[in-house]
Amino acid sequence: MASTDALTPAPLAAAHVDAAVALNAEAGWNQTADDWHFMLAHGHGTGLFDADGRLVATSMVLPYDDRFAWIAMILVTGSWQRRGLATRLMRDAIDLCRDHGWIAGLDATAAGRTVYLPLGFRDVYAVTRWQAEAPPTLQPSPDVRRLGADDLPAVAALDAAVFGADRADLLGHLISRAPDIALFAGSDGYVCARRGRVATQIGPLVAADAVTAQKLLETALARCAGPVFLDAVEAHGWLADWLRSHGFEPQRGFVRMLLDREQAIDDIGRAFINTGPEFA
Repeated sequence: MASTDALTPAPLAAAHVDAAVALNAEAGWNQTADDWHFMLAHGHGTGLFDADGRLVATSMVLPYDDRFAWIAMILVTGSWQRRGLATRLMRDAIDLCRDHGWIAGLDATAAGRTVYLPLGFRDVYAVTRWQAEAPPTLQPSPDVRRLGADDLPAVAALDAAVFGADRADLLGHLISRAPDIALFAGSDGYVCARRGRVATQIGPLVAADAVTAQKLLETALARCAGPVFLDAVEAHGWLADWLRSHGFEPQRGFVRMLLDREQAIDDIGRAFINTGPEFA
């Protein structure tokens, strides 16, 4: 068995995207080359490479607004797992966030949470990923319209007030990925989506209230085809009931965690569906 000391760390670049997608496909994750290209263009990616130059592990740190940074894409190929590589990459990501004064966050699975707690991460709130093999048959709401490029400044301002940091670049990227599912309810909310490797991922969905959230979600689902994923904030109990009654099933749970902080930076009263573990 090769020693982990033989692995070479190096920044990830666009040339590594295909290998990175292969890693997340091995893990069964939903990311595509478009996701990786965005993350690498706006964040800090690190790879571990074996003696043959093969990418065997990755991590990403994605800063938002020079205040908050999202740690994601901690991936290790099967033959190198359980040898401390994920913890090594996580410690390096934490150091990067502390060096820049960023509040560090992540979405942890149950197994990941046991690793992150000793590193200083604290539980903030629970999220459930729901999935459906096909969207339910629903009627679009007349109170919701397509979100256009001219709407981006207003949407970004609304989102920053809820998310706690500016992520206009991410929103613009999502609108370009699935313009038919980018929807706007004026100052009352919006929803975006992206088509992933195995399913369309709906999110984020921000709304002033449950009625608006349901209108946005129904209209988004009416424009989807094939498998659908969404990461619902568990604090909105009605949303879980609605999803279950419309054919969705829980796939897995996440815990949103922040480093050395127990108070959320986002307003979960208006954040109904998150973007996903890769983007927050």
